[in-house]
Amino acid sequence: MVEGAELAEVLEQQFRDNVEKQVRKVHETEQSLYHYTGLPSLMGMIETNQLWMSKGTFLNDSSELIYFSRVLEHIVRKLENRKQTPLWRLYIRELERIMGLFMEEVKENGFEVYIFSLSHAQDSLALWYNYAKGEGYNIGFSAEQLFRKVSGFSSGPMLHGYVTYGRHEQEEVLVELLLRTFELIEPYEIDEIKKVLPDHFFSLIASCAVFFKDPAFKSEEEYRIALMSRKGDGQPEVQFRAQNGVIIPYIAVDFQTRLPISHITIGPKNNVDIAKSGMEHYLKWKGYNMEHVTISKSVAALRY
Repeated sequence: MVEGAELAEVLEQQFRDNVEKQVRKVHETEQSLYHYTGLPSLMGMIETNQLWMSKGTFLNDSSELIYFSRVLEHIVRKLENRKQTPLWRLYIRELERIMGLFMEEVKENGFEVYIFSLSHAQDSLALWYNYAKGEGYNIGFSAEQLFRKVSGFSSGPMLHGYVTYGRHEQEEVLVELLLRTFELIEPYEIDEIKKVLPDHFFSLIASCAVFFKDPAFKSEEEYRIALMSRKGDGQPEVQFRAQNGVIIPYIAVDFQTRLPISHITIGPKNNVDIAKSGMEHYLKWKGYNMEHVTISKSVAALRY
């Protein structure tokens, strides 16, 4: 008999290898990614030398969770009659059960995700519209330095990569992950499979839910850093801040030294003449080397 611990390790390795492979990443050492935000958040992060990862409340109410559940349900229907073995039937039943458990934990705050949203797009009209109606800013970060710090921040599941918007691509990813997992468990005893499969399915479902979005949002070109946490895990230290009249839970990734900022873009509706000089003076005062940080005004045309 193969020990359950061994199967758990096999599935954990498979999860790391395959999810990492499926979630596309930025690899270029000179690459920048952009975080669109309002001035209070920009200044707050610079003052504290911290990255603020906001709680992903999108999972509680929005179409993202509903959209993902429909994608997964479609895949389950597509795969359920693929094999006629008892193990396959158990596998599909367990997948459906864990999807229900995941939905339940999200609604009851048993599962939480904290997200830092970035984009490959330096001057996106859609993103300017979403943040402070065009009066915000975006911060260009050195991707290499950013991920080096974030990767060592938490022992919990932290992933980063591009959000996947194409429905066909999402379905292909899920099918590949599920079929590969089944291949790995087949040689093991049924009791051992039952012990380890729930946690594996939960991790797989949670990761895909965070990185799959409706194709309607494709213009965001979002790159996410996500920290996932379940009740009973070591909980991250949660802080709170005010934003647009509401209280936002967040966790802070402390850089201790200055943030790896390469560029600041001023939003298209901010027409105050001193906006650029004010930002330059502020960054200098905070110890940033302005030979390595550029500041520019958005050239996106915003109309309302």
